[in-house]
Amino acid sequence: MEFKNVFTMKQPGLGKKILELRKQKGLTQEELVEICNINVRTIQRIEAGDVTPRSFTVKTILEALEIDAGTFFEESIHEENKIQLSASDKSVLRVSWISGIFVSITSVIGMIIEFILISDGDFYNNGLFLRLGWGIPFLISLFFFLNGYKKLGNILNNKTIVSASYVYFIIELLIVLIMISFSVFNLSDYTTELLSSVIILILLGTAELILGIGVMKLKDYLGSFAQIIGILKIVNGAMFISIIFSPLSSFLLVPVLIMEIILIYNAAQKIGE
Repeated sequence: MEFKNVFTMKQPGLGKKILELRKQKGLTQEELVEICNINVRTIQRIEAGDVTPRSFTVKTILEALEIDAGTFFEESIHEENKIQLSASDKSVLRVSWISGIFVSITSVIGMIIEFILISDGDFYNNGLFLRLGWGIPFLISLFFFLNGYKKLGNILNNKTIVSASYVYFIIELLIVLIMISFSVFNLSDYTTELLSSVIILILLGTAELILGIGVMKLKDYLGSFAQIIGILKIVNGAMFISIIFSPLSSFLLVPVLIMEIILIYNAAQKIGE
Protein backbone atom coordinates (compact mmCIF):
# COMPACT_ATOMS: atom_id res chain seq x y z
CA MET A 1 0.00 0.00 0.00
CA GLU A 2 1.28 3.46 -0.92
CA PHE A 3 0.92 6.12 1.78
CA LYS A 4 0.59 9.73 0.78
CA ASN A 5 0.10 12.93 2.73
CA VAL A 6 -3.59 12.88 1.87
CA PHE A 7 -3.98 9.92 4.22
CA THR A 8 -2.33 11.63 7.18
CA MET A 9 -4.41 12.69 10.14
CA LYS A 10 -4.69 16.38 10.81
CA GLN A 11 -2.92 17.95 13.75
CA PRO A 12 -3.29 18.05 16.70
CA GLY A 13 -5.24 14.77 16.42
CA LEU A 14 -2.30 12.92 14.91
CA GLY A 15 0.09 13.94 17.67
CA LYS A 16 -2.38 12.98 20.40
CA LYS A 17 -2.89 9.58 18.80
CA ILE A 18 0.85 8.89 18.55
CA LEU A 19 1.31 10.02 22.16
CA GLU A 20 -1.49 7.67 23.22
CA LEU A 21 0.01 4.72 21.31
CA ARG A 22 3.49 5.39 22.69
CA LYS A 23 2.24 5.39 26.27
CA GLN A 24 0.28 2.19 25.63
CA LYS A 25 3.59 0.59 24.67
CA GLY A 26 5.21 1.94 27.84
CA LEU A 27 7.85 3.87 25.90
CA THR A 28 9.40 7.24 26.64
CA GLN A 29 10.11 9.65 23.79
CA GLU A 30 13.83 8.82 24.06
CA GLU A 31 13.14 5.08 23.85
CA LEU A 32 10.93 5.61 20.77
CA VAL A 33 13.68 7.67 19.16
CA GLU A 34 16.16 4.82 19.62
CA ILE A 35 13.81 2.40 17.85
CA CYS A 36 12.74 4.52 14.89
CA ASN A 37 15.89 6.68 14.58
CA ILE A 38 14.00 9.98 14.42
CA ASN A 39 15.21 13.15 16.13
CA VAL A 40 13.71 13.51 19.62
CA ARG A 41 12.79 17.13 18.90
CA THR A 42 10.77 15.93 15.91
CA ILE A 43 8.87 13.43 18.07
CA GLN A 44 8.17 16.15 20.64
CA ARG A 45 6.84 18.56 18.03
CA ILE A 46 4.70 15.88 16.39
CA GLU A 47 3.13 14.83 19.68
CA ALA A 48 2.57 18.47 20.64
CA GLY A 49 0.79 19.05 17.33
CA ASP A 50 3.24 21.76 16.29
CA VAL A 51 4.11 20.16 12.94
CA THR A 52 2.41 17.91 10.40
CA PRO A 53 4.88 15.14 9.55
CA ARG A 54 5.26 13.44 6.19
CA SER A 55 3.39 10.17 5.79
CA PHE A 56 6.76 8.34 5.61
CA THR A 57 7.68 9.70 9.04
CA VAL A 58 4.34 8.64 10.48
CA LYS A 59 4.73 5.18 8.96
CA THR A 60 8.21 4.85 10.50
CA ILE A 61 6.89 5.79 13.94
CA LEU A 62 3.96 3.38 13.63
CA GLU A 63 6.27 0.54 12.65
CA ALA A 64 8.40 1.29 15.71
CA LEU A 65 5.22 1.09 17.81
CA GLU A 66 4.28 -2.17 16.06
CA ILE A 67 1.10 -0.63 14.66
CA ASP A 68 -0.17 -1.59 11.21
CA ALA A 69 -0.02 1.60 9.15
CA GLY A 70 -2.86 0.63 6.81
CA THR A 71 -5.27 -0.03 9.67
CA PHE A 72 -4.16 3.13 11.45
CA PHE A 73 -4.85 5.38 8.45
CA GLU A 74 -8.21 3.74 7.73
CA GLU A 75 -9.36 4.15 11.33
CA SER A 76 -8.07 7.71 11.36
CA ILE A 77 -10.04 8.64 8.24
CA HIS A 78 -13.16 7.03 9.69
CA GLU A 79 -12.70 8.90 12.95
CA GLU A 80 -12.21 12.25 11.21
CA ASN A 81 -15.28 11.72 9.00
CA LYS A 82 -17.43 10.58 11.91
CA ILE A 83 -20.30 12.94 12.61
CA GLN A 84 -21.85 13.21 16.03
CA LEU A 85 -25.54 14.09 16.24
CA SER A 86 -26.66 16.42 18.99
CA ALA A 87 -29.86 15.79 20.93
CA SER A 88 -31.46 18.55 18.86
CA ASP A 89 -30.38 16.90 15.58
CA LYS A 90 -31.81 13.56 16.66
CA SER A 91 -35.06 15.23 17.70
CA VAL A 92 -35.45 16.94 14.31
CA LEU A 93 -34.84 13.69 12.42
CA ARG A 94 -37.23 11.78 14.69
CA VAL A 95 -39.98 14.36 14.14
CA SER A 96 -39.20 14.24 10.41
CA TRP A 97 -39.78 10.54 9.85
CA ILE A 98 -42.85 10.54 12.12
CA SER A 99 -44.22 13.51 10.14
CA GLY A 100 -43.53 11.54 6.98
CA ILE A 101 -46.11 9.00 8.14
CA PHE A 102 -48.70 11.78 8.41
CA VAL A 103 -47.66 13.06 4.97
CA SER A 104 -48.40 9.58 3.59
CA ILE A 105 -51.79 9.44 5.30
CA THR A 106 -52.89 12.93 4.24
CA SER A 107 -51.64 12.29 0.69
CA VAL A 108 -53.86 9.21 0.41
CA ILE A 109 -56.80 11.11 1.91
CA GLY A 110 -56.21 13.95 -0.55
CA MET A 111 -56.20 11.55 -3.52
CA ILE A 112 -59.44 9.97 -2.36
CA ILE A 113 -61.10 13.38 -1.89
CA GLU A 114 -60.02 14.60 -5.32
CA PHE A 115 -61.24 11.35 -6.91
CA ILE A 116 -64.65 11.80 -5.26
CA LEU A 117 -64.89 15.44 -6.33
CA ILE A 118 -63.92 14.57 -9.89
CA SER A 119 -66.48 11.76 -9.98
CA ASP A 120 -69.17 14.18 -8.78
CA GLY A 121 -68.16 16.80 -11.32
CA ASP A 122 -67.16 19.21 -8.56
CA PHE A 123 -63.44 19.23 -9.22
CA TYR A 124 -63.12 22.96 -8.62
CA ASN A 125 -66.35 24.72 -7.75
CA ASN A 126 -67.10 22.71 -4.57
CA GLY A 127 -65.20 20.85 -1.89
CA LEU A 128 -63.51 23.83 -0.25
CA PHE A 129 -63.77 22.47 3.28
CA LEU A 130 -62.70 19.02 2.14
CA ARG A 131 -59.59 20.47 0.52
CA LEU A 132 -58.81 22.59 3.55
CA GLY A 133 -59.36 19.51 5.71
CA TRP A 134 -56.56 17.55 4.06
CA GLY A 135 -54.48 20.39 2.64
CA ILE A 136 -53.59 22.13 5.91
CA PRO A 137 -52.54 18.95 7.81
CA PHE A 138 -50.66 17.84 4.69
CA LEU A 139 -48.63 21.06 4.48
CA ILE A 140 -47.88 21.10 8.20
CA SER A 141 -46.65 17.49 8.24
CA LEU A 142 -44.76 18.06 4.96
CA PHE A 143 -42.94 21.03 6.50
CA PHE A 144 -41.64 18.96 9.41
CA PHE A 145 -40.85 16.02 7.13
CA LEU A 146 -38.76 18.14 4.77
CA ASN A 147 -37.07 19.72 7.78
CA GLY A 148 -35.39 16.35 8.25
CA TYR A 149 -33.87 16.60 4.78
CA LYS A 150 -32.73 20.14 5.57
CA LYS A 151 -31.12 18.94 8.76
CA LEU A 152 -29.33 16.11 6.94
CA GLY A 153 -28.14 18.59 4.33
CA ASN A 154 -26.71 20.89 7.00
CA ILE A 155 -25.11 18.02 8.91
CA LEU A 156 -23.55 16.50 5.79
CA ASN A 157 -22.76 19.87 4.19
CA ASN A 158 -25.07 19.07 1.28
CA LYS A 159 -26.54 22.33 0.00
CA THR A 160 -28.40 20.59 -2.83
CA ILE A 161 -30.81 18.71 -0.55
CA VAL A 162 -31.36 21.86 1.55
CA SER A 163 -32.32 23.92 -1.51
CA ALA A 164 -34.41 21.05 -2.89
CA SER A 165 -36.38 20.86 0.37
CA TYR A 166 -37.28 24.56 0.18
CA VAL A 167 -38.29 24.32 -3.47
CA TYR A 168 -40.34 21.17 -2.87
CA PHE A 169 -42.36 22.75 -0.07
CA ILE A 170 -42.97 25.96 -2.04
CA ILE A 171 -44.24 23.96 -5.03
CA GLU A 172 -46.51 21.78 -2.89
CA LEU A 173 -47.84 24.90 -1.15
CA LEU A 174 -48.56 26.44 -4.56
CA ILE A 175 -50.40 23.30 -5.69
CA VAL A 176 -52.62 23.26 -2.60
CA LEU A 177 -53.36 26.98 -3.02
CA ILE A 178 -54.33 26.42 -6.65
CA MET A 179 -56.75 23.65 -5.65
CA ILE A 180 -58.28 25.76 -2.90
CA SER A 181 -58.50 28.94 -5.01
CA PHE A 182 -60.61 27.24 -7.66
CA SER A 183 -63.08 26.18 -4.99
CA VAL A 184 -63.10 29.69 -3.54
CA PHE A 185 -63.74 31.44 -6.88
CA ASN A 186 -66.05 28.75 -8.29
CA LEU A 187 -64.07 28.34 -11.50
CA SER A 188 -65.26 25.23 -13.31
CA ASP A 189 -65.14 25.61 -17.08
CA TYR A 190 -63.55 22.73 -18.99
CA THR A 191 -60.62 24.67 -20.46
CA THR A 192 -59.63 26.10 -17.07
CA GLU A 193 -59.90 22.68 -15.41
CA LEU A 194 -57.76 21.03 -18.09
CA LEU A 195 -55.11 23.75 -18.07
CA SER A 196 -54.86 23.84 -14.29
CA SER A 197 -54.63 20.04 -14.13
CA VAL A 198 -51.69 20.09 -16.53
CA ILE A 199 -50.01 22.87 -14.53
CA ILE A 200 -50.48 20.96 -11.27
CA LEU A 201 -49.01 17.76 -12.74
CA ILE A 202 -46.01 19.64 -14.15
CA LEU A 203 -45.43 21.40 -10.83
CA LEU A 204 -45.67 18.12 -8.91
CA GLY A 205 -43.31 16.44 -11.36
CA THR A 206 -40.82 19.29 -11.05
CA ALA A 207 -40.93 19.04 -7.25
CA GLU A 208 -40.26 15.29 -7.42
CA LEU A 209 -37.41 15.77 -9.88
CA ILE A 210 -35.67 18.42 -7.80
CA LEU A 211 -35.99 16.54 -4.51
CA GLY A 212 -34.91 13.33 -6.25
CA ILE A 213 -31.67 14.99 -7.35
CA GLY A 214 -31.12 16.19 -3.80
CA VAL A 215 -31.71 12.74 -2.32
CA MET A 216 -29.24 11.19 -4.76
CA LYS A 217 -26.59 13.55 -3.40
CA LEU A 218 -26.91 11.77 -0.05
CA LYS A 219 -25.58 8.49 -1.44
CA ASP A 220 -21.99 9.18 -0.37
CA TYR A 221 -23.07 9.04 3.27
CA LEU A 222 -26.26 6.96 3.18
CA GLY A 223 -25.35 4.44 0.49
CA SER A 224 -27.16 2.96 -2.48
CA PHE A 225 -30.58 3.13 -0.80
CA ALA A 226 -30.51 6.94 -1.09
CA GLN A 227 -29.46 6.64 -4.72
CA ILE A 228 -32.33 4.24 -5.49
CA ILE A 229 -34.87 6.56 -3.86
CA GLY A 230 -33.42 9.54 -5.73
CA ILE A 231 -33.71 7.71 -9.07
CA LEU A 232 -37.29 6.63 -8.30
CA LYS A 233 -38.29 10.22 -7.48
CA ILE A 234 -36.65 11.50 -10.66
CA VAL A 235 -38.44 8.87 -12.77
CA ASN A 236 -41.69 9.60 -10.94
CA GLY A 237 -41.27 13.30 -11.58
CA ALA A 238 -40.63 12.70 -15.27
CA MET A 239 -43.83 10.62 -15.50
CA PHE A 240 -45.85 13.41 -13.88
CA ILE A 241 -44.45 15.94 -16.34
CA SER A 242 -45.23 13.61 -19.26
CA ILE A 243 -48.93 13.84 -18.24
CA ILE A 244 -49.61 10.52 -20.02
CA PHE A 245 -47.97 8.44 -17.28
CA SER A 246 -49.18 10.62 -14.40
CA PRO A 247 -51.78 8.06 -13.18
CA LEU A 248 -48.99 5.51 -12.66
CA SER A 249 -46.77 8.04 -10.90
CA SER A 250 -49.66 8.93 -8.56
CA PHE A 251 -49.73 5.34 -7.32
CA LEU A 252 -45.96 5.39 -6.79
CA LEU A 253 -45.97 8.56 -4.67
CA VAL A 254 -46.82 6.94 -1.35
CA PRO A 255 -44.57 3.82 -1.71
CA VAL A 256 -41.61 6.07 -2.55
CA LEU A 257 -42.52 8.34 0.37
CA ILE A 258 -42.47 5.32 2.70
CA MET A 259 -38.96 4.54 1.43
CA GLU A 260 -37.97 8.14 2.23
CA ILE A 261 -39.29 7.75 5.78
CA ILE A 262 -37.13 4.65 6.18
CA LEU A 263 -34.15 6.54 4.72
CA ILE A 264 -34.40 9.38 7.24
CA TYR A 265 -34.93 6.92 10.10
CA ASN A 266 -31.87 4.90 9.05
CA ALA A 267 -29.85 8.10 8.51
CA ALA A 268 -30.36 9.10 12.13
CA GLN A 269 -29.08 5.70 13.25
CA LYS A 270 -26.16 5.49 10.82
CA ILE A 271 -24.80 9.02 11.25
CA GLY A 272 -25.05 8.76 15.01
CA GLU A 273 -22.96 5.58 15.18
